[in-house]
Amino acid sequence: MSPQNVVELADRVSRKRAIGTAAATTVFLAIQVVARPVFRGDGTVLSPLRANMWALNAGILLLLLLPIGGYVFGARVRALVNDDVSRHNSRLAATAGFWVAMLVALAVYALPAAQGLTAREATYLVVTPAVGVALLAFAWCEARALRDG
Repeated sequence: MSPQNVVELADRVSRKRAIGTAAATTVFLAIQVVARPVFRGDGTVLSPLRANMWALNAGILLLLLLPIGGYVFGARVRALVNDDVSRHNSRLAATAGFWVAMLVALAVYALPAAQGLTAREATYLVVTPAVGVALLAFAWCEARALRDG
């Protein structure tokens, strides 16, 4: 593959990663609004597989913050996709997710309305917005970096 083709492929992969990350995160958050797999007030008992799909989905989405983009296209493409700017954007996004998690965790601890929550419900309340903010921040930073050239 010529150097020109490697750069063009890395550019396409980077653009698709930003759009794909934003789309996957939006779908994840929309499902949480509609389905709320942890808070079941109707007495429905979920199967263990369905109950744990949220955690599996959140964990897989968090893998998008790792510098593994372009892995299937080889080392040269991976190096271009995961450049210093991309790694910096990933660190910024992880920092944003961390602070959202800390603020929500403190709110869950301090607010009287949250005292009756189970550990599973509290974890859901902390992790869901933290994953959403981290991934949307990463997608936004990547899109902004690609737009700025």
